Amino acid sequence: MISLIAIAGVVGLYFFYRQQRTPEPNIARSVPEMIDTLLVLVRAGHGPVAAISQLHNWVPTDIKPPLYRAHVELAAGQRFGDVIKKLRNDLGPGVFPVCDILASADRDGLPITSILDQLSFHSHRERQRLREIETKELPVRLLFPLVCCILPSFVLLAMLPLLINSLTVVSGQLW
Repeated sequence: MISLIAIAGVVGLYFFYRQQRTPEPNIARSVPEMIDTLLVLVRAGHGPVAAISQLHNWVPTDIKPPLYRAHVELAAGQRFGDVIKKLRNDLGPGVFPVCDILASADRDGLPITSILDQLSFHSHRERQRLREIETKELPVRLLFPLVCCILPSFVLLAMLPLLINSLTVVSGQLW
């Protein structure tokens, strides 16, 4: 009984500390929405600078702070190339192609809608692939609750009454 209480205490502490920890933003999940929003802004007639300035209004909350900083820096008059470099470092490798395309489009003046279409397609496929991997990991994650919660309750509710009944019958025959 003492060991069960100790195990329950350790599991309780684990879940308590897990809840207290702040989740790190998952930028990879938000990249497809960011690219789609950027594509809509570019198709609406915004240039790369104006699109990045407005992008923070419609993106998921995971990537909103770096994009808002980029908006503030552009409003303060910083060069677009410097802002894109900082944004690229803030958001990580999932956004490298988008930042490179935006920088080259601003520098060269080339249309970027077809490239953004392709990036959007590939980022949606990548997110789908990541979700399939998470789906395949689900049975392994559910194994712990199955073994620790459901099987002991099955033993207590189904097997224990049979065991008690058979022990009373056997003890009644012994007397």
